[in-house]
Amino acid sequence: MPTPFNKAINVMLLKITHTTDLSYSDMISESVMELRMVPRQEQDQHRLSFNLALGPSTTALNYFDWLGNTVHAFTINAFHQQIRIVSTSVVETDRPQFDAVALPDKWPVTLRSEDYGMYDFLQFGGPVVDSPNLRKVVESLQPRAGEPLGGLAMRTIDLIAEKFQYKSGVTTSASPITEMLEHGAGVCQDFTHLMIGLSRALGIPARYVSGYLHPQSERFRGYTQTHAWCELYFPSTGWIGFDPANRCVANEHFVKTAIGRDFRDVPPNKGVYRGSAKEQIVAQVHSEELKAVPPELAVDRMRTLQVPVYPKGKGEHHEMIPQQQEHQQQQQ
Repeated sequence: MPTPFNKAINVMLLKITHTTDLSYSDMISESVMELRMVPRQEQDQHRLSFNLALGPSTTALNYFDWLGNTVHAFTINAFHQQIRIVSTSVVETDRPQFDAVALPDKWPVTLRSEDYGMYDFLQFGGPVVDSPNLRKVVESLQPRAGEPLGGLAMRTIDLIAEKFQYKSGVTTSASPITEMLEHGAGVCQDFTHLMIGLSRALGIPARYVSGYLHPQSERFRGYTQTHAWCELYFPSTGWIGFDPANRCVANEHFVKTAIGRDFRDVPPNKGVYRGSAKEQIVAQVHSEELKAVPPELAVDRMRTLQVPVYPKGKGEHHEMIPQQQEHQQQQQ
């Protein structure tokens, strides 16, 4: 009998710095934002410290959302023309190696009455749109009753990799999977939404994961920005991560910050601002492997960045203009 879990556990200690710069073509008088940048505490992932730096000067409140993701919320009420956000995390991952095909779960998935929490992860909604084109891809998988669930998951990843091209600029952060199905290309966010859609069409609970991907000899796509992958529910084991953009099971290089039904639940930053200015967002992620936790990062901290505010500005009479789409950077 094959053993799904290898005794070897790969441990990795990582420092991740995520810098976000928002700039505006004119003065804005108010910004309201929320962030999901804190690595989650998981059985195979341990957050050792988190530092958040914000400018202009403000106070961020933190709380858990309905899925247990840590959210920082803040408001800037003075006139300003730029915002800078720098989050620095130290996290340890220790995921065991395993063979998904060797897990005992079979398709179709049989859920127990106590698994009612899976309902949200079986429904279509938002960018995860059901369509005739999606159903054609499902048919091409040719699922067989009684086959290993892990085998079906890996076959889904292989099919996506063979049929779709990884290419930026084809979709946006708000694109539904119908656009990827039409154009045959997208980035990790689209690959993830597509795998979620295929899985839900097959009755497999699937959820979206937002986070970071530490590079491994240039093997992985999307590591220079925030990354996305999906998790499927295996009744015998729980949630298992699959990365369709990189055609692999999530390993110790993956750092999870938020989970949700789709990207709408987990964007690293989103918000609204008061003013008529155009917004530009630039984000950079840098990760490095550590031997030990640096003393200056041993505890959680918040600090202020020196970003200027102004006593007077234009736009006092503008209404609050929602800019949620522009506040959300597509996950690469």
